[in-house]
Amino acid sequence: MIRRFYDRARAAGLALLLLALALLAAYAMGVALDDATAAAGKTTTVAPHGDDNGDGRIDEDESGWDCATMGNRQCGPAPAPVSIALPVDCTGPGGCVVEGLPDECQGARDATVLCVTVATRPPYGWTNPDGSRVDNPDGRAQLRDLTERPGTPEFEAALRALDAEWREHH
Repeated sequence: MIRRFYDRARAAGLALLLLALALLAAYAMGVALDDATAAAGKTTTVAPHGDDNGDGRIDEDESGWDCATMGNRQCGPAPAPVSIALPVDCTGPGGCVVEGLPDECQGARDATVLCVTVATRPPYGWTNPDGSRVDNPDGRAQLRDLTERPGTPEFEAALRALDAEWREHH
């Protein structure tokens, strides 16, 4: 009789242990499913090095910005707008005359300020990496060498190219 009681107690204990393991396994599975469900709608974003605000891209003024290779490739602040005050005389019969306007800039229309800026530059030059020397005449001589005529889009494009070249070396 004691032996039967012992066998029943041992069977009941084993049944309780198996029940506890089954409950523990079911709980663990439920937790895993909850974690998987919670993670299903989420994504992880890794910010590149130098992306200070963590938005996924490197913007100007962040530590990873390289002005020589990113954006418009211009380092430093944008150049200040140029304003040139030239006296205008509208008393003559031929209409208004701008005193002091270089002859090369007559009729330049919207490009007049840029034309005067280029015209007033002194001669300059630079040495190429291969050691060859490039010398440019003053701005007025460069304007006289242009084949494009003032007032045309081609003239304005040529002025911008001369201005860009000068800025590259200054």
